[in-house]
Amino acid sequence: MAIDDERQASELAARLASEMVAALDAGMLAEAKAVGMATSVFASQIEECRAKFNAQVTAAMAAKELFDIAVSKLLIETE
Repeated sequence: MAIDDERQASELAARLASEMVAALDAGMLAEAKAVGMATSVFASQIEECRAKFNAQVTAAMAAKELFDIAVSKLLIETE
């Protein structure tokens, strides 16, 4: 059954985004973040992970772009 609770969907988005970022090449990620290009550089990985998220939530939850928010927080913030 698809997740239709926003809190649960946000938690799923954060978990999937964290797993995706953890699997990325750390050096490449640092370089991409430094020049503000992480979302472009890792676009295919983001799309693949977004598809996993969308497959587990209702269309209404997918429309809230919770995954995009979660992944942006991880890829845009600098250390």
